[in-house]
Amino acid sequence: MLTLAIDTATPHGRFALADGDRLLAYQPHNVTGSYADALLPVVDRVLESAGRTLDEVALVAVTLGPGSFTGVRIGVTTAKTLAWALDAELAAVSTLAAMAADLLAESPDRELAVPVLDARRGEVFAGVYRRRGRWVEELAAPACQPPDRWWQRLCERLDDPEAPCYGGDGVSLLVGGGAGLRPELQARGEPRARSWVAAHPATARALALALGDADVRAAALVSPFALVPRYLRGSDAELKRRVDATPSRPSTSVDIHRGEPPDRGGR
Repeated sequence: MLTLAIDTATPHGRFALADGDRLLAYQPHNVTGSYADALLPVVDRVLESAGRTLDEVALVAVTLGPGSFTGVRIGVTTAKTLAWALDAELAAVSTLAAMAADLLAESPDRELAVPVLDARRGEVFAGVYRRRGRWVEELAAPACQPPDRWWQRLCERLDDPEAPCYGGDGVSLLVGGGAGLRPELQARGEPRARSWVAAHPATARALALALGDADVRAAALVSPFALVPRYLRGSDAELKRRVDATPSRPSTSVDIHRGEPPDRGGR
């Protein structure tokens, strides 16, 4: 099954193509503005580098947030449109879960991961995940909170706050650094490599490869009509107006929708 995975939830775009559990192409693509003009050209380059074409894609996978409001919306909308137009399956996962999966893939000696994104306004998006086969399971639900509150949750939940691997552009806000390093991480013996990195993980690569597993794929599949972004908080405009325009999850029944995807030659 040819799987196209995209992550545009942050400015650190990640794109990958896999055939089952075999990685065919991986392309990071950071942006300083919007993905509106950049996303599809990157997808074309990924497919071209693997010698494949868009109409061969059988599964489109996307991270559904949290992250940048614009980035999440563009990624989710593009994935839904591609899946419908190609008559392909659609899979969606949390941005943080995809981050955790790659962090653990890069740290085979670790069983726990704490992905962290800078949510601005003095808050971070974070969660706690445990390795589970090719994917991860959630131990502490993703949430948007001030770093101090998240650190308190971690210390209450974990026997050793240095046991997980940490990753993402919000890590320094959570664990601190230099003289401001969290007290629980100071004076821990001989100097050694720390288990955190500020770089954005290869989320699309981890997602594309994990979906080669039938169980992971089944858990992530969703109808294009039922998929909505998972922002975890309202936008600045919503907060200023004291409204919450975050979409509610649609009904699990999509029978009210009619129409057929384009004919793809009998596929």
